[in-house]
Amino acid sequence: MEQFHIVLKDYANWKMDNIETIEKLRGNDSLLYRRFEPVYKVLNNIYERAVEEETLSDDMRTIFQVGFNYLHMQFEVVRIYFEKLFESDCEAFEKYTPLIGYLLYIADVRSDLEDYEDSVDFSELNDVETLIENMIAEKDPRFDYAEERLYKAVENIKGQLDFEYVGVVDIFVEIAGNLGVELSKRDPFVIGEEV
Repeated sequence: MEQFHIVLKDYANWKMDNIETIEKLRGNDSLLYRRFEPVYKVLNNIYERAVEEETLSDDMRTIFQVGFNYLHMQFEVVRIYFEKLFESDCEAFEKYTPLIGYLLYIADVRSDLEDYEDSVDFSELNDVETLIENMIAEKDPRFDYAEERLYKAVENIKGQLDFEYVGVVDIFVEIAGNLGVELSKRDPFVIGEEV
């Protein structure tokens, strides 16, 4: 239990460090905020329960740790692009959120398939990832082209493994519903349904 209190403190610190960026994205109805909202709101709900009740089930602690690790890793990518490349300009940043969302989706797929690294050819996905990173850096708005390439790369991987991918965001939408956590009325920005 002592170890989990450290995780809770880490989350509180992470939130304080990132609240300005989170609020800018939320205030501008950013697609990426909508992507992270289910995870973020579930974490806030569990954090509040931990503070009020001081004891949580093992399942709740696991959900919190998985969600926090996920949010921390993915939000770091968003923050780097937002603050460095787009100089915290929400309007300019928002124009390229589909491409950044594709990069985050690639990271999700890679994470999900870690155990299959030796049996799957990731070369096409690697190429698409490099393409998208370059498109963001060059502010290239050919989103349909990137989506098409990503779709083909993911289909190639699915064909090699015959798996059905369910992303972390999808899982946290379900968890939010089970916990009674209200999400915004707009659908979360979930990549993969069309990919």
